[in-house]
Amino acid sequence: MRFLPGILKELTRHVPTVLFNSVDWSELASELPQISKRMLQKEGYEKLWDHQKNLLSSLPIKLSLEKIKSPKVTHKKIAGDLVLTMYFSQLFSDEGLFLDLRSHHFHEEDSQLLWHPSLLWTKFDTHFRQGLLKVYEGFYLEEDEIYFEGLEELGLIKKSFTLSEKKELGDLFRGHFGSALDKEMAFKLSHLQASMIKISDFFLTKKVQVSKDFLYLGIYLVTLYSTLDEWGEEHMVKKIYLDVRAKFL
Repeated sequence: MRFLPGILKELTRHVPTVLFNSVDWSELASELPQISKRMLQKEGYEKLWDHQKNLLSSLPIKLSLEKIKSPKVTHKKIAGDLVLTMYFSQLFSDEGLFLDLRSHHFHEEDSQLLWHPSLLWTKFDTHFRQGLLKVYEGFYLEEDEIYFEGLEELGLIKKSFTLSEKKELGDLFRGHFGSALDKEMAFKLSHLQASMIKISDFFLTKKVQVSKDFLYLGIYLVTLYSTLDEWGEEHMVKKIYLDVRAKFL
């Protein structure tokens, strides 16, 4: 990991090391020049900023190109609901997504949540993004067929897997999402990290190699969890997901 850009190193230190053993490093290495352009030259940043501003225009969220000097969030439950809405909304966009949802990028201002996206962004492979959406849809609608289709499209289920192995992986991911679908959920970064370790151990045992997009997803999730854990509120995640899904579908 020595050759990763500084901001990526900072974020990946919260991702369990075992996950890196499953990443296709040749694919990630080929991505590094593009990451450097984004970090150093702000390549694609303003274009994506404009798109996400439109994407989130119906929400009380104001995007800022300037860094937030004194971040402060008082109404943490409302702010957390908005961050979750942003998390799901960006997954429905095929233009890319800002990955860094850490709390110091947010500030309450005039009944709005001010957000300064950092320079860390990516554009998921279309197949990966659609598979991820299927995983969420299958989980929250309790449709196992869609859920497992999504896991297959993410490249996490091999054709050689037995039904028992598919179920094992499916259960590991369900453990990450939480089980109380129709209740409020608290976000604990330690729970996410423990879940990632179990999933990564499964990948290593079954010789599953994941794409760079899965690593980016891990960073996206870690920054989400760190903020919601810090703010310490509970959220009706299923309702938030279904509201976002209804808007885009």
